[in-house]
Amino acid sequence: MDAQTIYITCIIGGILLLLISIVFSAVGDFFDFAAFDLFSFDIGDFDVDILPVSMKSLCLAATVFGSVSMMLIAQPSGLRHVIAGVCAYIGAFIVQNITGFLKNHQSEAESIESICSRSYVVNVSIPEQGYGSVASSDRERSVITMTAKSMDGSAITVGTKVNIVQITDHVAIVMKI
Repeated sequence: MDAQTIYITCIIGGILLLLISIVFSAVGDFFDFAAFDLFSFDIGDFDVDILPVSMKSLCLAATVFGSVSMMLIAQPSGLRHVIAGVCAYIGAFIVQNITGFLKNHQSEAESIESICSRSYVVNVSIPEQGYGSVASSDRERSVITMTAKSMDGSAITVGTKVNIVQITDHVAIVMKI
């Protein structure tokens, strides 16, 4: 088996596995399951994984490795593999960290009831007969912000704790606690 066949196999295998993960959501669950947090550290709210080991990042790494190696086929194999390996690592690192960030910051709200059951604070004042904004105040969970107006039409100042009474046309109807 020659080097070009190996590179083409890396490219096709990586692309096919990624396409399968997009087409079949059951396989997508496997791709999420096969993610490991090895050698990671925290920078504020952002977790940086030094060793990107997930199925998605490995598929990308295989595709990038094969593609870069094919482009550098005229170079000596040692140099070609080092450059391709570094490019594959950088691509896998970026994919692992971006998908990890997005996954950690997705909303946990599953239904209207779960949205309404949270504690909220007015974060943009609600003028009389007008609209403002509320944000969930539980910092241990993802923050939900919504456009809001008061139930009785009165003004509500920033920092006031409120409950969501109902949600109508994507606007939270709130009342002071």
